[in-house]
Amino acid sequence: MGIQLLHGKNPFKSDKTRIDIKWDKPPNGTIKLNIDGAFSSNNKVAGLGGTFKNSNGDWIVGFHKVSHAISPTHAELMALQEGLKVAKEMNFQNMEIETYCTEVVKLIYEDSYNFSNIVNECRWLMHQLKPPPPPLLKHNFREGNAVAHVLAKEAIKNPSSTKCFYHARPPFFVEQEVYFYFCLLLSSSNYGQ
Repeated sequence: MGIQLLHGKNPFKSDKTRIDIKWDKPPNGTIKLNIDGAFSSNNKVAGLGGTFKNSNGDWIVGFHKVSHAISPTHAELMALQEGLKVAKEMNFQNMEIETYCTEVVKLIYEDSYNFSNIVNECRWLMHQLKPPPPPLLKHNFREGNAVAHVLAKEAIKNPSSTKCFYHARPPFFVEQEVYFYFCLLLSSSNYGQ
């Protein structure tokens, strides 16, 4: 599966470059946390979702939770915060973290007054995870973060419960929706070839 990016000087003639966008396994002995925050501007509800997988790509645990947020970026930060709390609680070590939201990566690694309370708490939680150095936070495209996105969307469906739901294995709604999503992407990437 890949996405084609167009480039070139002549807009009527384009060279196509294929870039594979997918979930990649973390290095040996590393746990990868993928997080996503879904946001409903109608009622300011945020769905927080995340998955932890090992270096074989095996599911360790997933979570989803509903909360209130003021923006999509706030929802993404809350998903990171929740994922870091789960990691600390479960004593996960040697981690890397991926998010679809480049703004969250910038907020964590650069000085900013935006969302300073939650940003500082996320930084503190990252430094609590042992051994040093703290986990690396990086960007991944939506397609590589699909499972966390499905979990976040599921949380919004039940805004009355603020409980965090843990999943020892992928829930059925994740398997079903991710399979449909990837089939749709596969069929659209083969269209016209």
